[in-house]
Amino acid sequence: MSQPPNDVGIDDVAVHFPRLYLSTTGQFAAARGLEPAKLVRGIGVEQMAVPDRHEDAATMAASALLELMQRNRLGPGDIGRIYIGTESSVDEAKAMGTYVIGMLERIYGRGSFSECSTVELKSACIAASYALENVSLWAGNKEGNIGVVIATDIARYSLNSPGEYTQGAGAVALLVKRQPRMISLDQEAGFFTRDENDFFRPLGMKTAVVNGKHSNQCYLDAVEGAFASYCRSARGGPICPPHGSAVTDAFDHILMHIPYPRMVEYAAASLFCQEWQGLDRWNSVEAQIGPLPRPGDFPGPAEYQEASSQYQRRFARTPEFIRAFSAKVEPSTLLSRRIGNIYTGSLYLGLASLAESGHLLAGQRCAFLSYGSGCSAMVFSGRVSRQIGDVPLRGLLKRLQERSELSLTDYELLHEGARSESAIPPSGEFALLGEDEQGYRHYDWVK
Repeated sequence: MSQPPNDVGIDDVAVHFPRLYLSTTGQFAAARGLEPAKLVRGIGVEQMAVPDRHEDAATMAASALLELMQRNRLGPGDIGRIYIGTESSVDEAKAMGTYVIGMLERIYGRGSFSECSTVELKSACIAASYALENVSLWAGNKEGNIGVVIATDIARYSLNSPGEYTQGAGAVALLVKRQPRMISLDQEAGFFTRDENDFFRPLGMKTAVVNGKHSNQCYLDAVEGAFASYCRSARGGPICPPHGSAVTDAFDHILMHIPYPRMVEYAAASLFCQEWQGLDRWNSVEAQIGPLPRPGDFPGPAEYQEASSQYQRRFARTPEFIRAFSAKVEPSTLLSRRIGNIYTGSLYLGLASLAESGHLLAGQRCAFLSYGSGCSAMVFSGRVSRQIGDVPLRGLLKRLQERSELSLTDYELLHEGARSESAIPPSGEFALLGEDEQGYRHYDWVK
């Protein structure tokens, strides 16, 4: 099957993560009074990537971009746009992309990116998806337009807080162009937005305010709403499920925002509950766990919501759900289990997980369920390109094994900015050298 001439999507993916990590099952679990099994099975996080003193979201973005360019033998003149999605901004006004371009020009020469436009988007964890939408439209307008979307973040919560074990750091760079070798994006998308206080970081604060249980429910509500919106847009277009089938049956892979891997299971259970009602398979589900709770059966919305949550947990133990989840969703969580939450990049870390583990096969369909606190969700889809076999692997699993484990003491010093030197001195990488008296950040390539 040949691709249409204006076919646009993700041609390649590059991933960068720090060389340091903290195991959640060792000193950390003991010091926080947590059961290691809860963290590994109940939350799904085994290790958290930790940035060194010389690293920030901008250095990680620059590193991911450099790898993407080198992998694809691209020069500065080949790239017309570099759009960055982040909630770890290093400046309140200056776009992070200008810092990133400045770092890359240390290698390619001053002024080499002068004709490239860059902008920084903020919308919590969904920002990179909106950047991808924008750059994809631009790339499709003219033959030869090549853009890059970079998702880069450091998920940081206060020491001893409930969210501490869901931290992480990393950047994912997406090469966007016509005739992509990885994912050809469909034009249809679904959206959901409302004003919520589930997760936010007030000006001047280094760590986020998280209303945990409420945040989880906002995630579920938004994804359900955006998926329903997507179904209204896509039916009769790229997605035409036969009678007796669900829209989710049309997808080989369903990728979701991954704040922690277990949350993906909750979201999948919510989605499949919504999708399977009225189908033959739902009769089997109800025979096992009974009918869905109905709002009128409870004295108030809080009681109904709690009953629905408990029902979905029972649903997640049914053979029907386990088969669908294991085949369509779980493989995308591979890297997040060992890197942690990287906010805007977690959805695309899922794409890299599928690519590195050999799960992406030509002609398969993928659904992308992106969520950002505050709150907003976007659902879009694409087909795996017939050229997927031409994209070389990245050696990510080997790179994970080569990292250095931090002690709890060194992790806490880095977390609080109390360590005077890097745990691993920078070498062959971009580094933050420091800030001047005006607060301007200075970066360089350290050989």
